[in-house]
Amino acid sequence: MLNQQKADEELISVYGKVIALIILLIVLFYLAFNYFGSIKQLSRPSMQVEHTRLLNVLGVARSQWLMRSKPEILILDWYSDSPKHATSTGQVRMAAGGWPVPNETSVAGCRLLLMELLGPGYAQQIETRFNPDTGVCRFIGESGESISYQTTSGRVIFLTQGG
Repeated sequence: MLNQQKADEELISVYGKVIALIILLIVLFYLAFNYFGSIKQLSRPSMQVEHTRLLNVLGVARSQWLMRSKPEILILDWYSDSPKHATSTGQVRMAAGGWPVPNETSVAGCRLLLMELLGPGYAQQIETRFNPDTGVCRFIGESGESISYQTTSGRVIFLTQGG
């Protein structure tokens, strides 16, 4: 009888270890799934981050425009961390109120404006639309979020998927 009790105790101990291992594996799978899901989200261009970046760039462009006596065409001097492109310059046409406007009122003009302001990598990853009736450039990310840039006023609006 003593051997039977000892065998039962060992069996219960093994079952306990197996159950603990299963619970540990479930927790690890859950954490790994969430981790790799967040990496996929981070790899996409975040339109909310780009919205903030665009607002900052527009502020800098306006400051440069004011410091240079309000030229019609503003030469942008951007500095990069990349040693290959230590400095890169672009130019944008400026409205009388001090915000950049596309050279042409079309999707291509909006895309070129975005490329001049944020860099060439973003224009390829973001869908661009232009509404000629309202003069609005709309930049749409993969997640459905978008940034609307009103070329008539320089206003920037961030819209989530439902917007």
